[in-house]
Amino acid sequence: MALLMPLPRALPLRSRGLAAALFTAALLVIAAPVQLAANEPLSAPQQVIQQVSDGLMRVLREDRSLLQNDPAYVHRLVDELFLPHVDFDRVSALVLGPHWRQASQAQRAQFREAFKGLLIHTYASALNELSEWQIRFPPERPSASGRDLTVRTQVMRPGGEPIDVDYRMHEKGGQWLAFDVSVAGVSLLNAYRSTFTQMARERGIDGLIAELETRNAARRQPS
Repeated sequence: MALLMPLPRALPLRSRGLAAALFTAALLVIAAPVQLAANEPLSAPQQVIQQVSDGLMRVLREDRSLLQNDPAYVHRLVDELFLPHVDFDRVSALVLGPHWRQASQAQRAQFREAFKGLLIHTYASALNELSEWQIRFPPERPSASGRDLTVRTQVMRPGGEPIDVDYRMHEKGGQWLAFDVSVAGVSLLNAYRSTFTQMARERGIDGLIAELETRNAARRQPS
């Protein structure tokens, strides 16, 4: 799988399949029919995941050739199907850690755009590796404050062990949005935060932004 930038060192990914699962799951990519534990009705956050699942499943069945041959289509799919269900402002603040508070409004805006470009390129690369899995929903885990919750899923793969994929979500403006995902106990947000805060310490916020923009520009060049 071609990635925009190396996997953060904090990610102990043990296989190519798990790597693909991590990067696609981070944008609520579930290419699978949905099964409920005990046939319970879907909650509002679970419905978000199913909605994205259904949209992606249609693409995988009807437009697989576009996924393989049209990079612009893949990038547009990621931008339009997945990102609207992510609280990108919160993700950007959390992933940059203390450097977010030190950043100016202009730097925050630049970082958001550069990070968004990074994710679009990364997950676009992962889409070609998707196959049809099954997913089931164990009970949700509300937070102590009641404002956030964890939507737990298990991805069932033919011939493989189930993978636990947990989405941290919260309600904002009447919508349930994701702000982190953990695959097999590995938090994508924490992994990026480890990498980005180190880069910001070494190069400053402007240096981090410049590095992301350079890598994004390189990815846009035809191969």
